[in-house]
Amino acid sequence: MVRTLPFIVVLLALLITGTWLLTTPTPPMIGGGLMLAAAAPFVFMISSLNAPADAARRHPVMISVLCGFGAVVTMFGVHRFGDQHQWVLWLALLALCLWMVWQRYVWRRPPPS
Repeated sequence: MVRTLPFIVVLLALLITGTWLLTTPTPPMIGGGLMLAAAAPFVFMISSLNAPADAARRHPVMISVLCGFGAVVTMFGVHRFGDQHQWVLWLALLALCLWMVWQRYVWRRPPPS
């Protein structure tokens, strides 16, 4: 759990940023893409905290697809609505990278004995 907590905190900050973007004049495609990119791994990580230690460690493909799709939606939004929203794309890509790093170094690591 301790290894997962920093990832959860950063993803929560990204979710809050996406929610804030939906309340500003920013196009909803950009904020929604960021929220999707951050929400999918956030929900999975929260649910994995309650999973038994011997749970199957297969790759959660649907979470990867949703996270990547959120980053792509943000990318299309930046392309369509202008480069002034480029910083949001970096946040969506940060969520995707955090998801990949978490899978590699936390999820697939055997539990401590």
